[in-house]
Amino acid sequence: MLARRLNFTLLREETPVRRVLMVLLALGASLALTQILAQTPAQTGAEAEIVMFLDPREPLALYERYAEAYSAEHPGVSIRFETGGATSDQQQQYLNTVLTSQSGELDIFQIDVIRPATYAASGWAEPLDGYFESEDARDAYLSEFLAGPVQADTIDGVLYAIPAYTDAQFLYYRADLLEKYGFEPPETWEELKTQAQAILEGEGDPTLQGFNYQGAAIEGTVCTFLEPLWSAGGDWQDAEGNITVDTPEARRVLEWYQDTLDSGITKPNIAETATDNSRQEFQAGDVVFMLNWGYAWARFQNDEDSQVKGMVGVAPLPYFEGGESATCVGGWQWAINPYSENKDVAFEVIQHYSSPEFLRDLSVEASRIPARSALYEDPAVLEANPHFAEFYDVIINARPRPVTPFYSEVSELIRSTMNAFFAGSLGIDEALEQMQVGLEDILQ
Repeated sequence: MLARRLNFTLLREETPVRRVLMVLLALGASLALTQILAQTPAQTGAEAEIVMFLDPREPLALYERYAEAYSAEHPGVSIRFETGGATSDQQQQYLNTVLTSQSGELDIFQIDVIRPATYAASGWAEPLDGYFESEDARDAYLSEFLAGPVQADTIDGVLYAIPAYTDAQFLYYRADLLEKYGFEPPETWEELKTQAQAILEGEGDPTLQGFNYQGAAIEGTVCTFLEPLWSAGGDWQDAEGNITVDTPEARRVLEWYQDTLDSGITKPNIAETATDNSRQEFQAGDVVFMLNWGYAWARFQNDEDSQVKGMVGVAPLPYFEGGESATCVGGWQWAINPYSENKDVAFEVIQHYSSPEFLRDLSVEASRIPARSALYEDPAVLEANPHFAEFYDVIINARPRPVTPFYSEVSELIRSTMNAFFAGSLGIDEALEQMQVGLEDILQ
């Protein structure tokens, strides 16, 4: 693979290496040429530093441990990490700046599962098909991963990223409190409200929240809107491509959220709450029910400051009567900077961090949901995350957020409107009309 790519670059550019190669060709030293071209930086002694950009919530110590192992096997190749941006949106803004300037300072970066189509359209992700020996080799490799993330990473038949791990939102609940009051995990949104009210009344604790979710103007708030919309039988767009937001189903969603605020099961300032704020408040013992992603489980069980160790249950998201539970697909993907000078080595590093061994450790140590199918039967993974087996169907059937090259604009409209609604500056009618008309304008 590396030989194929070096062949064109080294023979085209006027460099000392090119002159050596021309001499070898002139001497008919085809075997020596093949050996040179097949060598990686590790074999030639050349230095290659691979810079990886990570979400700051990643378990950096684990990544560093695997970086050391890789460098030990590939002398001359080092891996350095950069982290930044507390949310997917902030990370996107940083990567936009780097890639718009065509900088090669980052070799590999994580992108949210919602981003591959945008990156492909912008030319910001290196197409990866050519890094496999053949189409069959690519398909065999990808067959070991869940279909959903692979589909998200494949745009118009071209692979632009490799799954790092997948994700889905769950309903986390205080199992000790539900047991105390004789409740089973709620299946419907109305049951959640009834249980939350009963527990809040019984506990009499003014710091305890009944139901916490994401209401800040962040990417997660798109899921805050879509998940109950799907569970009501609605969607943001119909099969013919018409926008279907100002509908009875969507009205039912906003009326439900308004009820969570009016009834007092949700705190008044939910419009200020981002994903990790929810996790922190639940972890402090201040929440009965919470919507959040898979990463939260390990934090509840393992963090020294966790007040809820051994007290947490996990369930599928509730639904409205007559509907079905639905959750957003989440997760992160590995992409290669097309302006990197180390793309071949970067691809090998991506494979290292997508290996069964790394993904097993990532799941065991940080409760990341594996992108590789076989790990759902791995004893160590299931011991650390018993709900992975129980909710496997939830994970593989998680639904995508709007798939469109204009996703950034779609997301911005939905989350900013929902944030204004949660803050009380938009009513239900205004919010539905704003999303309906705005989405029609974006996609017209």
